[in-house]
Amino acid sequence: MHKKLVPFDQLCQPETLLAAWKPVRTGRTAAGLDQMTLAEYARDLEANVAALAERLREGRYYPLPVRTVEIRKSSGGTRQLGIYTIEDSIVQRAAKDLLEPLFEPSFLPCSFGFRPERNVPMAVQQVLDYRAAGDVYLVDADISDCFGSLDHQLLMQLFSARVRDKRFQHLVRLWLDTGRALPKPGQLAEGGLYDRVTEWLSDSMDGAVSHLLNDRIGYAPVEAYGEMLPDETQSADELRKQARKEALKRAGGAGLMWALTYAGRARKLMSPTTLALTGAAVLTAAAAPTVTRAVKQYLDPDSAKVGIVQGGAISPMLSNVYLHEFDVAMTKAGLHLVRYADDFVICCQTEAAARQAMALAAQKLTELRLRLHPQKTRIIRFDEGLEFLGYRFAQFENTATPIAPKNTSPVVTALQAVGQKAPAALSAAKTKLAPKAAQLKTLLRRNRKGDSQ
Repeated sequence: MHKKLVPFDQLCQPETLLAAWKPVRTGRTAAGLDQMTLAEYARDLEANVAALAERLREGRYYPLPVRTVEIRKSSGGTRQLGIYTIEDSIVQRAAKDLLEPLFEPSFLPCSFGFRPERNVPMAVQQVLDYRAAGDVYLVDADISDCFGSLDHQLLMQLFSARVRDKRFQHLVRLWLDTGRALPKPGQLAEGGLYDRVTEWLSDSMDGAVSHLLNDRIGYAPVEAYGEMLPDETQSADELRKQARKEALKRAGGAGLMWALTYAGRARKLMSPTTLALTGAAVLTAAAAPTVTRAVKQYLDPDSAKVGIVQGGAISPMLSNVYLHEFDVAMTKAGLHLVRYADDFVICCQTEAAARQAMALAAQKLTELRLRLHPQKTRIIRFDEGLEFLGYRFAQFENTATPIAPKNTSPVVTALQAVGQKAPAALSAAKTKLAPKAAQLKTLLRRNRKGDSQ
C-alpha cells in the first residue's frame, strides 16, 4: 500500500508538473525574462519537467525575476502585469491546483472572484437577490491598489495558519520576494563555515555514491556508461539511501576519531564558563536575523515588503486568502457583502445602514493595511443606476444587462478619433472659407445683372 503524498511532495512529481503544463501552454503568449518560448520548452518537455521536479525536491528551485508590462484598463489608466518564465508558471499553476482545495472549504459564499465553480453572473445574481429582498441602498466600493498593497508578513501569517508545511511556506515566500530571491553574486564562493561543512558532506555523499557504483559496475569511470542496465544495477533511490548510510558512517567515524584524538582539549572546553559563553554566542547568532528585521522595520516602517505580482497563477488565490479576513468581519456584522477580488458592494435597506457599513469596511481594510479607493467608493440607491462587474443594473426593474465592451481595435480607434475631430474641423473650414464664399456670391450677382442688361 502506497503512502499518500502530502501536497508539496505531490508538487515535486513530474506527473503533477506535466498536468500543470497544459493550461500554461494554452493560456500563454509572451516569453518571460529568460526568453524561453513554449516551442523551445516543448522540444524536450519530459526531460525539462523531470529536471524541474528534481530541483523542487532537492530545494534547488529559485524563481527568476518577473518581466513586467503595462496594459490598459477598460476603466482608464494602466495595470502592471507580470510575465513569469515557463517553469515558474508551471510550478505556480501546480501549486495553485494543490493548495486551492485546502483553502476553498474556509472561504465564504460572499466571495466570487477567482474561485472554482463561481463567476461574475453568480455575483450579479446575488446582488439582484438582495435587491429583491428589500435592499435599496448600497455601498459601491473598490480597494485602492489591492494587489500592490498586500502586506507580505500578514499574508504569510494567514497562509501559514492553514498550510503548515515549511517547504510550501518557503516557496510562497520566494514568489512574494521574486527578484530578491536569487543568491547574491559571489555568495557561494565566500567559503564560510556553513559552505565548508556542506561541501564536505556533499563530497562524502559523492564519494559514497561513487564507491557503490564502482562496486556494481567495476572501477571504470561512471561517465563511461551512458545508461546502467536495470537488471545489473539498483535504482537511483536505493543508491541514494545506501549513500546516505555510507556518508553518515564516514561522518560518525571521523567524529569518533576526532574525539579520541582531542579528548584532552575537549575536557578543557567543557568548563562552565566556556559553555556559558558558547551558549550565549549561539543564541545571539540565532536571534540576529529576527532582531535585525525588527530593528529595521522600527527605524524604517516603509521598508516592509508589500504587493504581489498580477499575472501569476497563484496570485488571485493569495489575494482571496488575504481578503478572507475582510469577508469574515463583514459577514459577522450581518452585512450583505458581494465581493469579486478587489471590487465589492454591500447592499443595505437604509442610508444610515449603508454609512455604517462603509465605515466598518474602511476600518477593517485599515487593519489589513489596505484602504478604499476615494474616487471609486460611494453610497447610492439602486434607482440611481449601478454598474458592477461589467453589468448595468436597471434603475426601476430588478434586472441587469452586460455592458457592451469597447472595441479597441486600431481601425475602430482611428475612426472614433476622426469622428471626434470632425465637427471642429468642419467648423474651422467653414470659418476659413466664409469670406471666399461671400466673394463668389458677389461675383455671381454681378454676372447675373450684366446678362440681364
